[in-house]
Amino acid sequence: MIRIDQAIIHLNASHLSDIETLLQECDLPFEDCKEQLDNFYGITSGNDLVAIGALQIKESIALLRSLAVLPENRGTGLAVRMTHHLLEVARTNGVQDIYLLTESAEHYFTRFGFQAVERKLVPDYVQSTRQFESLCPASAQAMRLIL
Repeated sequence: MIRIDQAIIHLNASHLSDIETLLQECDLPFEDCKEQLDNFYGITSGNDLVAIGALQIKESIALLRSLAVLPENRGTGLAVRMTHHLLEVARTNGVQDIYLLTESAEHYFTRFGFQAVERKLVPDYVQSTRQFESLCPASAQAMRLIL
């Protein structure tokens, strides 16, 4: 078990392989991580990346994606810490609306104020991301948080 007071760090190219591995272990899309690397944050324990999250921002809209915690570290508060961090990054950058796609975490995100929305109502910027266009299945629920 890791300490949950680990700092959240901005990830870089040296973390790419670990990001992709963690996402694969959590059955989340990983194919566009290299292009989105500047948007990733993480929590490490020693040399191991144990939690990640990313926020793609364009003007006042953001896509929250790739929130993942290694299975053996779930239930430690890492996902909550990462979610709060990403929401703060969004606020700091003037984001007004955050969107996400999920197949299994709708209940989790409602705790933060996200609400389900029809996919056709999601802004063009989010619909044009690889996550929305091809990496996440059409069955994934779109959600929105107004900041």
